[in-house]
Amino acid sequence: MNVSDWQFSFGNQSLWWGPEQGGPLMFSNNAAPLRMFRANRVTPFTLPSFLGFLGPMRVEAFLGQFSGYEFVFTPNGLIGNYGRSLHPQPIIHGERISFKPTQNLEIGVSRTTDYGGPGYPLTIHTFARSLFSTGNSNPGTPNKPGSRRSGIDFSYRIPGLRNGLTLYGDGLAEHNEITPILGPDVAAWIGGVYLPRLPKLPKLDLRLEGGYTNPPTNVPDVSFGNFYTDSTWITGFQNSGNLMGSWIGRQGDGLQASSTYWFSPRNKLQFGFRRQTVSHEFIPNGGNLTDASVRSEFWLRSHFSVSASVQYETWNFPVIASARQSDVTTSIQLTFWPKSLGVRAASQQ
Repeated sequence: MNVSDWQFSFGNQSLWWGPEQGGPLMFSNNAAPLRMFRANRVTPFTLPSFLGFLGPMRVEAFLGQFSGYEFVFTPNGLIGNYGRSLHPQPIIHGERISFKPTQNLEIGVSRTTDYGGPGYPLTIHTFARSLFSTGNSNPGTPNKPGSRRSGIDFSYRIPGLRNGLTLYGDGLAEHNEITPILGPDVAAWIGGVYLPRLPKLPKLDLRLEGGYTNPPTNVPDVSFGNFYTDSTWITGFQNSGNLMGSWIGRQGDGLQASSTYWFSPRNKLQFGFRRQTVSHEFIPNGGNLTDASVRSEFWLRSHFSVSASVQYETWNFPVIASARQSDVTTSIQLTFWPKSLGVRAASQQ
């Protein structure tokens, strides 16, 4: 439902809160869509008076409920069993503000909070506490405000360059940090660069992204998979068993690169590479994954397209398999858009 430039929706929805192509730290479609009520300002607005320097702004918020959540540490102890969903399931709410102070710079600030489930009844008071509280308490205590995480991201297109070079970054802080900027050494970070046109190769672009959820610090509070988990809401930032954040996961680092050759605005050939590692402090002996892929899409007619892909992957996680494993995945898709049928049907009505 749309009301005065606000869009209200309910149902299973995926969010993408960040500039990365591989997946933002705060919220991505890495997991199954979350059932939620969402309010989204679909048309940018500008604040009055001197606050107008922030430029066009957008605001969105949601209230949802997890599925497949298994463990919560309550005031009465640990509740949950492997393979069995809790009842009731915990909730999650999130808020995001993005603004564009210049034509080339866009900044986003976001926050999400996990709350509820067995031992933590959802009332107006407890919801308000999870939304506004800045304090904290010991795991499993009745006045626990929730598992909170905050994020900040930006995208900056360098002006004056013919190749349209864009730099972007994304930071995530867990456990009540107000923003990753105040504790950059204990936050997770992803950075990227995008070149729409390479020098002397105007039809070829290049994108590089890399980051980590394993901060280079000895602070115990950020070790052993600290991100996307909590000592009270133990299952963590997961829906139906998959993380809703970055593909880098817990206590790891990753790098990915992609380059696309545009034969035309609709026909393209893309090459991709990805490398991921997980610390041995998180899982026994750690692990790593590497894959390379080729994807293509061509429109043979205005209403008919063919796309295909092939990917080779190799991974080594001793906790899963004793020897290195590899696999090959291929796919092909044929798409037909019956535009003429739609025009004919509309003309007959």
